[in-house]
Amino acid sequence: MSIPAATATDLHGTVRITTDEERAAVHAVLDRHGTPLPEGAVSVVFAYPGHGVGERHAQLSGCTNQMLLLSAASGQLSQLGVTVAAASTEPPEKHAHLGALSRSVARFTADDAALVPHTDVDEGRFLLRWTMVLGGSRDGLLVTGITDSVAHTRAVIDLLTADRLRDWAEAAGTGSAVTSSGVTATYANGADSLGIVAFEAGVPLVAKVGPRAVIDAETAFVTEVNTGLMAQGHPPLFPVLHGVHHEGAQATSLMEQVEPLTLDNVVFADKAKFVLADEALPALEPHLRLLRVLYTSTARAQRPTVADYLFRERFHAVVEHEGFVATFRSFFPGWDLGTVLGADVVLPTGSRPAGYTAMTRWLDEASASLLPDSGCLVHGDVHLKNMLRRGDGSPVFVDPRTVWDGRDRPDIGFGDPSYDFATLLHSALPMSGLLQAVADGTSEALLPELPAAPDGTLDLSGLTAPFTVDGNLARFEERLLAGLGPDTEPRVLRARLYVGAANALAGWLKYERALATPQTWLAVYAYVLWYLDRARTELA
Repeated sequence: MSIPAATATDLHGTVRITTDEERAAVHAVLDRHGTPLPEGAVSVVFAYPGHGVGERHAQLSGCTNQMLLLSAASGQLSQLGVTVAAASTEPPEKHAHLGALSRSVARFTADDAALVPHTDVDEGRFLLRWTMVLGGSRDGLLVTGITDSVAHTRAVIDLLTADRLRDWAEAAGTGSAVTSSGVTATYANGADSLGIVAFEAGVPLVAKVGPRAVIDAETAFVTEVNTGLMAQGHPPLFPVLHGVHHEGAQATSLMEQVEPLTLDNVVFADKAKFVLADEALPALEPHLRLLRVLYTSTARAQRPTVADYLFRERFHAVVEHEGFVATFRSFFPGWDLGTVLGADVVLPTGSRPAGYTAMTRWLDEASASLLPDSGCLVHGDVHLKNMLRRGDGSPVFVDPRTVWDGRDRPDIGFGDPSYDFATLLHSALPMSGLLQAVADGTSEALLPELPAAPDGTLDLSGLTAPFTVDGNLARFEERLLAGLGPDTEPRVLRARLYVGAANALAGWLKYERALATPQTWLAVYAYVLWYLDRARTELA
């Protein structure tokens, strides 16, 4: 069908509908480039001739300014679940200066360019500057004849942001009453989210964008937990869910906005976040009590299917994970992984726990005595960063975890509360402090001098983080244990707590970007062995 062209002054160009041939060409080039556009979700493709072309052909100028703006703005759109791609006829080396965005610039050959808006000049064929939106309510929107590339790019970003917030408001049941303030806050992503933002839509809302399967599983669990607690007269454990927006393989949960201050900014005595404050336990008590209500009200005499994985098998799976192997190779080129895992470790206290291989061998033998015979619904990731407060001061948790490492199970959400508390323990020491060092850019100071590649011993005695249990940490551990008893032998409960903390720590060893430096990786690794050694001592 032929669509008459129309000039859209607010988009600084001429608007028409993308033809089937143009759509197919864009998909084909991006597929070939290895950056296929998601089906059903919103994508925007910005095309430009090439850097420096405008110096020779004035009608093609403006690429550099447009792409610099796009580089800065792509993060904003990505947090809204909008895929941003770029297209050009220039060779890849010409846009290396764009950093991470350069990987999303797909090259159109002369034959490819013939199928989309282009121009032929004496030195060859170039893409014209155009923008294509695919998916969502503006599927097929094509803007050509762009008169101001910078103003156009800003306008497209504003347009897609407004569309996105309006769609979310409707899915949340608040109509389209989105205020002009747009996105009011952005939050750090978790492992399973593409973006988390706040906005006003009659009520303050938070939108969490992620894979549809993950969001659907999480929202179903959140609804089950909140409904059960509220039926008993308790506050909901999680932010109240207002709705879910689906698009292809992607979804967005829309929930109540709570106070953004996480408890890792409340419970520590030091800015480095390694030492618990005297007021830590009182600050945590409302959250611990609410978790206790969840545990007791959903308990049943059945071993969680995930128990053996968390207390034994995952230690083997982690070191075989491609993310772990890739991170290790990146941080320690030339080191042999098997030798590192087999080496004893020297800690700053002078203690010398056995290496990872020996510890996992011990766990294979000891884990049968650790496995619980009952379970309940659990949060799954009780990290201090996932613990917040509502405006009235009541406790609230975010980002539950029901699946580990992609391993589905029949009793989703059903687990051992000691693993919840173990995750909280690992957050108290050392993970909040290590992540703070990464955020501050000081993680290299965690281990001022990297050790030599180990040959039987990995010397980490230079680590500056604490490997001791002070009074406040000891009282914190006792409070966690008191919340788990009294039907299990205390030494078993304590060992379960320490093995769980080691497990939570081991999972971080897969994430190069999160840990940032080899010093952070070695610190996490050292704490894995420290907690396992404490568990083995309890069961000796």
